[in-house]
Amino acid sequence: MIHIKTEKKIKHHKLNTLIIFISTIFVLWLLLKNDYQNIINSILNANVFWLFITIIVFFLYFLFDQLCFYNILKTYKKDINFRYVLYLGIITKFFNGITPLSTGGQPLQVYEMHKKGISVSNGTNIVIQNYIVFQIIFMLYSCLAIILNNTLHLFVKSPLLTNLTIIGFIANFIILILLMLISFSKKFNKTIIVNIINFLAKLKIVKNKEKQTKKWTETCDEYYKNGQELRKNKATFIKCCFYQIISLFLYYLLPIFIAIAIGCANNLTIISTIVAGTYIYLMSCFIPIPGATGGTELGFHGFFANFVKEPSLSALLILWRFTTYYAPTIIGALIFNIGNNTKKELKSI
Repeated sequence: MIHIKTEKKIKHHKLNTLIIFISTIFVLWLLLKNDYQNIINSILNANVFWLFITIIVFFLYFLFDQLCFYNILKTYKKDINFRYVLYLGIITKFFNGITPLSTGGQPLQVYEMHKKGISVSNGTNIVIQNYIVFQIIFMLYSCLAIILNNTLHLFVKSPLLTNLTIIGFIANFIILILLMLISFSKKFNKTIIVNIINFLAKLKIVKNKEKQTKKWTETCDEYYKNGQELRKNKATFIKCCFYQIISLFLYYLLPIFIAIAIGCANNLTIISTIVAGTYIYLMSCFIPIPGATGGTELGFHGFFANFVKEPSLSALLILWRFTTYYAPTIIGALIFNIGNNTKKELKSI
């Protein structure tokens, strides 16, 4: 079960912000040190119209992503306002952006929904169901990307990038399989809990077997409950899957529009961009630095170097990263700090 640790996240956000700042400065230095003048010129001379299109496409990606969350949320609270879901989505971007492995957003969502009269258990269920839908669609994209790359041979092989991508795929695949088994099979839950607890008890890691078994059973029961809710609301599930397919498709297309803006899109295709975007997420999603800073840039530079040359490549990377990470995080921080008194309210709970 996801516990509300938002207060702790708020206390640590200054340290995380400092880590982001230092790592960002380092990455920018690496990108700009050899040819900063041409890179800056590429950014400053970018076509404003196509940058505007990029912003529109990013907003549509965000909109479809929130429509998925909104439809799941409505099964628990019919009178919820979509504008509230958009607000929740943008401040979630902020908390995900400043916490390692994007772990800050989900507890915040549960807390914010609790303020709207949604119980912590239901809020947890909503977040988990939304994550299950995302993971299913993301893994479908991942399988498609691997098939397309192996068929079309889009990238020059790099041992580092290949290994990181494989590790990311295996980790995400295992997470999805476990989520599906835990969500749809009580027999599996009971078997896996007993075996794991017994194994940990033999290693003397677990001392109170009965207490831990009860705790783990309750957690798995929550996931099973989520699975039953998804089964019961098949129309909502199908609709949410459709929204996530569109959302990720738009997100993966963003580099093309930025590349058009700076005049380096000649060798880019929709297929190569989708495959590259999927691989970048696979290799960076488990990097334990806020925003996966460093790993994301490494992946982007490595995969898109097959289609775009310097200095345009570095300019493309900087503009893409600003569009997809820095701008949403900054906007989320402003909205959170201006329109929300969460920190004060948490102390009174």
